[in-house]
Amino acid sequence: MLDQNRLSIIADVIRNNKVSNQHDLKEHLKGRGFDTTQSSISRDLKKLGVVKVEGFYKTPSIAPGESSKVDRLDATTAGDNLIILKTGPGNANRAGVVIDRANIPGILGTIAGDDTIFVAVANRQQQAKVLRRVFALFD
Repeated sequence: MLDQNRLSIIADVIRNNKVSNQHDLKEHLKGRGFDTTQSSISRDLKKLGVVKVEGFYKTPSIAPGESSKVDRLDATTAGDNLIILKTGPGNANRAGVVIDRANIPGILGTIAGDDTIFVAVANRQQQAKVLRRVFALFD
């Protein structure tokens, strides 16, 4: 429960303050009664899906349990190991977080921009399986 509370506090601090590095975040947490290590903060940021935008931490635009709808999702493949997903402007990060949290077998990693997500897969056979699972997330 302590970890979940700390995660909630981290998300709150990031949403309400301009935090540019882990040291600053550690100081904010210390002010709220959490004395933690840099490695714990790093793991927490990863769990929360926090990204840096223009030099400051930002929480993903979708929280656990929120709707995973995006305005559109189109897909193409490139070679044997890459799926390229296109969304409407500003939706790729949101969709990328949903995909990452789904832990779909066959996905090696994702990179999301503003309207594009690159999904790395193990091989061509995984592409079709991953595509079906990804589209099922956004039905």
